[in-house]
Amino acid sequence: MQRKISRNISLLKESISNASLKANIDPNQIALIAVSKKKSNESIKAALDLGILNFGENYAQELAMKAEFFKNNNIGWHFIGPIQTNKIKLIAKHANWVHSLDRVKVIDKFNKECVALNKQMNALIQVNISGEETKSGIKPDNLLEFADYVNLQSNIILKGIMVLPRITSSIKETGIEMSKAKKLHTLLVDKYPHASNLSMGTTSDFECAIEYGSNMIRVGELIFGKRK
Repeated sequence: MQRKISRNISLLKESISNASLKANIDPNQIALIAVSKKKSNESIKAALDLGILNFGENYAQELAMKAEFFKNNNIGWHFIGPIQTNKIKLIAKHANWVHSLDRVKVIDKFNKECVALNKQMNALIQVNISGEETKSGIKPDNLLEFADYVNLQSNIILKGIMVLPRITSSIKETGIEMSKAKKLHTLLVDKYPHASNLSMGTTSDFECAIEYGSNMIRVGELIFGKRK
């Protein structure tokens, strides 16, 4: 397993470097989030030993179990899935980053839990850039108003936005949505310079995402292999 994951990470880093050079940016500016949902502690340990320090989870209880198991390691845990209000206490306790803020009541409860924990939470606003009804996220037109509300919170630090462009075989269509996300993020950064993270790009489209300004990619399959 270690050898396979090592090879995968090496190839992935090479791809990130090539995409970054093409976009004329420093590859070191791209944060790699290893999506470890449904992956074993053994797999996470293998990636950790190879220098991967940020891991993304979609489910609160799985996040909690893994964070407890690796509590003596310097891991940054990113919650990247849809947020259920009854799971916020668990997420607030174990995550360092939340990528999917999309409702006022979620913000309120996160802030309340973080206050109780005396903890600052790094947070991204999820924007439904594709307009698909099946996806979570706020409407693009509501971003700045929503960001104002996030920025008012005492224990939530506004760090940027997260988007999930539609899955398509058309590079042109993907590029159109990613370009919209980049422009939207630029508007946010103009108002809140500290909100500098654009979380965009997964296994299937991270190279294109880097070209369109992503500085935080979420990759699972190319590191750990396909999920069973």
